[in-house]
Amino acid sequence: MLSLAVNRRLAIVAGIVLPLAEIARRSANLGAWWLWLDDWLIGGALLMAAWLAGARPPLGPRALAGAWGLASGMGYYSFVGHVLAWRDRDVSALPGWVLAAAVGLGWLVALYALISAVAAPER
Repeated sequence: MLSLAVNRRLAIVAGIVLPLAEIARRSANLGAWWLWLDDWLIGGALLMAAWLAGARPPLGPRALAGAWGLASGMGYYSFVGHVLAWRDRDVSALPGWVLAAAVGLGWLVALYALISAVAAPER
């Protein structure tokens, strides 16, 4: 299991990288904001939970569990959508299977971080 400190650092990294990667992926069509808004919401939730885990350590595991739960739930929907379209070319020009694999890996990391936050000992 991830320690609370590692889980917090992972939330910071994912909270920054996820929205930026999605903007880079959809850079040809940023006007369709509803297609990338979910990634910014996940990133914001992860950054807020990481901040809360540092500012109020007793609330840290619960805040991280909530943010990772949001990321896991929305990540599942994204993963299944990309798996179903694995033969198609993505808007980023990546093959669909590459994007499905990347999203699947990110989803597994989010699930592991969620389990780690839920199983974290009370402070």
